[in-house]
This record gives sequence, structure tokens and C-alpha cells, in this order.
Amino acid sequence: MVEAGFWIAVAALFALAATTIGVWTLVSRMRQLREEEKRLVILGEIEGHLTRLVGQREDLDLRRVEHLLIDMRDGLARLEQRVLETQSSAHPDPLAGDLLIPAPPQTLLERITNRMLIQGFSQVQILFPDSAEALPGSVQNGPHEIFAEARRDGVLYKGRVRVRDGRIEGVDMNPAYSVFP
Repeated sequence: MVEAGFWIAVAALFALAATTIGVWTLVSRMRQLREEEKRLVILGEIEGHLTRLVGQREDLDLRRVEHLLIDMRDGLARLEQRVLETQSSAHPDPLAGDLLIPAPPQTLLERITNRMLIQGFSQVQILFPDSAEALPGSVQNGPHEIFAEARRDGVLYKGRVRVRDGRIEGVDMNPAYSVFP
């Protein structure tokens, strides 16, 4: 009987220790949850601010803003095209007195780039500039092709520029996706 009482007391002691540990764990977890709840209260305040802002900005039509931005982008593209057209137009005769300082002659690569920009391409890259600039004499002697890459409306174009006697005869550019089957 004494031995049974001893084991009952030991079991009760373990049960008391386990219960104490469990209660302590629950209390510490509750503290952590309260701290997280305090941080989440800010979300309610943010929601209130957003609701007020949306209420104040109801007159703002996002579609109209989007269309205005598109119109501005198109206007900028037209302006760039006009500027390039005026820059690439024939220079007036410096002897006529219209120019005080004659404009320097453009290189072949500059003329190719300007031609492609006028045609609506952007980010023009001449793929073999060394060969084009290294052959000014031979470019004037016969037809040559200079390879180029450019973008138009977000699409990559690859092609060639035909040059004969130092003049640009034509620009043949095709979308890169048409190259693949």
C-alpha cells in the first residue's frame, strides 16, 4: 500500500509538471497572438484610409487616363518622326547664305540609321559597322548590303540595307518571328 501511494504521488507529480508546461506554453502563445493582433490593427486603419481615398477619387476615370497616355505616346512618336524628317532633309546650299556654319557631312551609317528612324524603326543597330565604314571606296564602286536590326511596335526586325555608289537604295526589314517556321 505504501508502495502504491508512492507511485500515485510520482504520477501526480508528472501530471502536475505536464499541466504546468502546457499552461505555460498556452500563455506564451497567447502573448504572441496579442502582439500579432496589435500589428494587424494597422491594416484596419489602412483600409479606412484607402476607402477615403477611393471616395475622394471617384471622379478619376482610369480608362480616360490610359487613353490620354496613349495619345501622348503617339504624339511623341509623331514629333520624333517630324524631327528626324527635318534633320534628314537636304541641307541648303551653304553658299546661299542661309547657313552660317555648314553642317558636317553624315557618314553612311548615320544616314542608314536616320533612314530607318524615319521609317518608324527604333533601337537601330548596324550589325557590321566595321565593314561598312572600312569600305567607303568600295561602297562607292558597287552594290553592297549592310545588315541591321531594329524594333518597331515592340517587334524585333532583321534585314539589310542596299547601298550602291554611296547611296541608300532600299531598306528590307522583316520581323524576326517570320524567320522561324
